[in-house]
Amino acid sequence: MWFGLRGWVIAMAAAAGAWAQAPVKVVYLEPTGVVDTGGAEVGGTMLEFRRVADTSRFASWTKNDYAARAFRLYRTACEIANAGGGTPTYYIALVRGGNHAAVGFRIRENGKVEDHSGQPYILLDEDPSRFDVTLLHETGHMIMALLAGGKQIEGETMTAIPHSTASLSDRNTAYNEGYAIHLETLAAHVSRDPLIQQRFHREQIRFGDGPMKEVEYFHHSADLATYSQSLARYLEVRENNFAFESAFQGPDYLRVQLEKARDFSTLRDANQLLQSEGYYASFFFLWVMRGNGIPADSVLDQREAQLMRAMQAAFVTAGNLHEQPWLPLLVREYMKLYPAERETMADAINDTSHGVFVDPRAAALWKQHYFAALRLDVARMNPKEINIARRRWRDEVLADPDVLLSRIGPQVYCELIGPKVKLEAFPGNLRIEFDANTVQPGIIRMIPGITGEEVDRWLAERERKPLTGGDDFKARGILSEEHLKALSFVRW
Repeated sequence: MWFGLRGWVIAMAAAAGAWAQAPVKVVYLEPTGVVDTGGAEVGGTMLEFRRVADTSRFASWTKNDYAARAFRLYRTACEIANAGGGTPTYYIALVRGGNHAAVGFRIRENGKVEDHSGQPYILLDEDPSRFDVTLLHETGHMIMALLAGGKQIEGETMTAIPHSTASLSDRNTAYNEGYAIHLETLAAHVSRDPLIQQRFHREQIRFGDGPMKEVEYFHHSADLATYSQSLARYLEVRENNFAFESAFQGPDYLRVQLEKARDFSTLRDANQLLQSEGYYASFFFLWVMRGNGIPADSVLDQREAQLMRAMQAAFVTAGNLHEQPWLPLLVREYMKLYPAERETMADAINDTSHGVFVDPRAAALWKQHYFAALRLDVARMNPKEINIARRRWRDEVLADPDVLLSRIGPQVYCELIGPKVKLEAFPGNLRIEFDANTVQPGIIRMIPGITGEEVDRWLAERERKPLTGGDDFKARGILSEEHLKALSFVRW
């Protein structure tokens, strides 16, 4: 008993020492006016704040595993972006409804104004529950903005609904959100906090009466009703399930975009993966977790730092933040920076994508293997041929990483005229918008009267060669004149 108590005292003293040497200096802000947090992100003109004088009531809110990881990673990003800058300041603006990261603000105090135009910061509701997983997720966005030179990675508005882990959105949103989500997945996987374990590792099974989020009856709807789908952000991301097409193929926008169910026989193609925040999250998570067992935090932090350096290099070489194929660019820069890990990185992108960035036959090869496995047809699972292909993919990437760009086309904005989609938590009816190069069959089937032959032709044409724009789509004769009238390729 005495030894147990002594160990507890030592552990608490160590924890106190760790907090005393916090990697960042946290500064709390409060708005001088009204802040609209109703949208998916906060942008536009710089908001104005003042420092919070009495921060004592917030002192315990950031004493959790999520915040500890967030602050360590944020400091690393600051050191990469501004070497030798000392202990960085982490700004938290206490704003009603805050659930966002942003860049650039002003502090007005005593008649003076401080301009922090390139400074990432986080807007959080004054609620202790926002200071754990939300803080960690939004820190991911702050890190990305730091590495991009103090610029937000703006989305391209390719979808009707705000982004979700299961959906396809646009390349910038997928990259930004996927990076932030992988931090959530990582924390859920490695944390030893009892509450985190209970939340994500099925350590509470409850029958009978109780809150919807805890009772077994609601298990498959409760996570969906959060919209962010925290459990899917752990379980489905950990398993790399979002590398596969949606299981729902019928004409229902919300089911196609939001349900986590997958058709594991059908791979998403390279263009779709670049719009999938779920796939990005899996790639980042599996890369830092690679190997046997759970790596020590020091190893995870080192691997995260290496990703950050490659990310910064990709931003520099890309030249601009508009519609870039971020994952192939990051892989290329990572292989330059860390040549000893080139082979492993090549295998990582090929294995998580099942080769679709490199090989036009990859999807068919996987489908044949999957259906053979489904039938328990060992003879046709064909691991020998698959492993020969995997080695070929690796050699191609090692010889020229730009081969990862070979099957990528542009994003082609398209709107379905007339039909709308309604998500009750968001105001109004939403336009059905999508990228013609990546839109899923269930959304195509929402075009009134469209035939199965036309759906198949749409998918086959973009597989043969990515569409270059609305004129190209029309010239290929994919749809009848009547059905073509249901589409607009002009952004509103």
